[in-house]
Amino acid sequence: MIETPKKGFTLLEVMISLAIMAMVMATVMQTVQQTNSAVDAIHNIMETESIGPRILQLIREDIENIAVKDVTDYKIMLGKDDTLIGSGADRIDLLVNKASKTPFEAYDSPRLVHPTLLEVGYRLRQNQERSDFLELYRREDPLVDNEPFRDGAYALVYDRIVSLDIRYAREPDFDIRWEDDWDSEIEQALPFAIEIFLEVEVQPRRSAESLNIIDANRARLSYNDVIHIPEEKRWRFRHKYQQQRINQSTSPGSNPQSAQGQAESLLNNTGMGGNAGALGGNQRDTPK
Repeated sequence: MIETPKKGFTLLEVMISLAIMAMVMATVMQTVQQTNSAVDAIHNIMETESIGPRILQLIREDIENIAVKDVTDYKIMLGKDDTLIGSGADRIDLLVNKASKTPFEAYDSPRLVHPTLLEVGYRLRQNQERSDFLELYRREDPLVDNEPFRDGAYALVYDRIVSLDIRYAREPDFDIRWEDDWDSEIEQALPFAIEIFLEVEVQPRRSAESLNIIDANRARLSYNDVIHIPEEKRWRFRHKYQQQRINQSTSPGSNPQSAQGQAESLLNNTGMGGNAGALGGNQRDTPK
C-alpha cells in the first residue's frame, strides 16, 4: 500500500501570510494612533477653553469682593506693571471680603478656619521646567497688617501662562484712557474698571509624545475680561478717605478756619457741596 505524502505550507506561502498580517497590524496601529491623537486634541481644546475662563473668574471674584467697609487704612489695592521673559507679568494685590480658599489656624485655638477678611495677591514667575512659560500664583494672608501687599501662603494656579496684562480705567469715557499701574493710597480712589488680558497654553495630555503634535497640543488661546467696580464701593472708599482727612484737619491743635476751608474744599471736590453733614453717612447721598 502506497502512503500519500502529507502536504504543508511552503516557505512562499508563509512569507505571503506574514506580509498580509504585517499590513493589517500596521493599519490597525495607525488607526489607534490617529484615534489617540484625536482624543488628545479634543482634551487639549476643552482644557484650554476652560482654564482661561476659570482663571479670569477667580480674579474677578476677588476684585468684586474688594474690602472697603471693614478696613481702617487705605492700602486696599496695588497694581504693578511688570514683565518676565519678554512677556506681560503684571501684579495685583488687594484686600478682600471673602472666605479664604486655604484654611488657616485660628489665633486662639488649633482649629482651622476660613477668614473672611484677607490679603490676596497674584504673582508670576518663570516656569522652572519650561523656561518659555510663566507660573501664576495666588497669595492669601489672613493677617491684615501695615504691609497688606506682602507675605502669605502661595498656591499655584496654572503653570503655562504666556502673558498676563492688567490695566486700570480712572473714569468712564467714550475713549477710555487705560493706565498700567494703580495705587489706591496715592490715587485716593478705586479705579472705575479693570481690564485683564490673559494668554495661556494648554498642558499636553501626554507630555513626552504630544509635544511633537504642534497643531493639537501647543494651542494658545487669549482671553480678556473687563471688571467694573460698583460706584457704591468707589464712593464709600472716597467717603472714608476724605472723612479721615477732615477729622485729621479738625483735630485739637489745628487751625479751625484752615480746617474748615480744607473740609469745604474736599466736599466740593466730591461734587456733594454744602456742609460737612453731607458726609455724615446719610444714605440718601449714596449714588445709585
